[in-house]
Amino acid sequence: MVALCAPMFCRIFQPMEAYNLDTFKALDRYRYLRSNFIAAYHGGSTQHRKRDLGPLRRRGYIAAPEQQKNSANYRYSPRVYELASKGKVELLAHGTTPTSWRESRQFWHQLMIADIVMSFEIACKERGLQFRHRTDIIGAQPLQFTSSISHQFSKHMEHYDGALQPDELFAINNTHFVLEADRQHEPITRPTLNTSSYLRKILQYRAVLKSGSYKDLIPNMMVINITTSPTHAKNIQTFMLEALRMSSSALLFKGIEILGSRDSYPQPLIHLLDEPFQRVGHPDFIISKET
Repeated sequence: MVALCAPMFCRIFQPMEAYNLDTFKALDRYRYLRSNFIAAYHGGSTQHRKRDLGPLRRRGYIAAPEQQKNSANYRYSPRVYELASKGKVELLAHGTTPTSWRESRQFWHQLMIADIVMSFEIACKERGLQFRHRTDIIGAQPLQFTSSISHQFSKHMEHYDGALQPDELFAINNTHFVLEADRQHEPITRPTLNTSSYLRKILQYRAVLKSGSYKDLIPNMMVINITTSPTHAKNIQTFMLEALRMSSSALLFKGIEILGSRDSYPQPLIHLLDEPFQRVGHPDFIISKET
């Protein structure tokens, strides 16, 4: 009998394999994922898992965003993928409504968020820890908290009422984490609260934690702040301690340079479970020991 399709495409026409559906669901959760992260998520042979992605792309189930070409090392880096139209149709056919990504986040910022949170998901999967993504926790509800803050600048007092919108939310076992991912685009302070800065965010998180307004969405909250420079992370902590005279057991800080590079790329950061996050006025926090 003559084959009706080339071997590497035949599988696409069969009922969708479970790990392909898992790939579509992961891309739907994170918007963008690197192929090496997808391979690590599934486990097994990394090369085989990466090769599985090629036919899915050629058949229109997944796509490779053009923005990734803005990298000096593009040809030698793992491809970044997003869910394409056929992948969304496949999710609908299996009872999952695809996410409508309306946010105007810059590509590299969104990819950094995905690199971080997917790393935690992969690490939890390997360790047998329960991981829940934002969509498992609050569904389609907006991730934002109400806050009202004030700050005395050198020449004036200023008030600000506005929503605090973390970059992402996830839970490990029963501990809930919100993420602030910074590619060093966020200044530590500005002369006003009307524009975004670490000053404003720190004051907002202090207000939200003190009032407990986060409990409208989640029962507890730790705040992971990851920037692409260890020096910048340290400077933020120094600003908290010296300028704001503030300590916090709930605000965690770390700088990871590889997450800001367009000339290299990270492997899944599964060590984040065991590495210390710094806190101002409190001992370091190790997630694997505290969750």
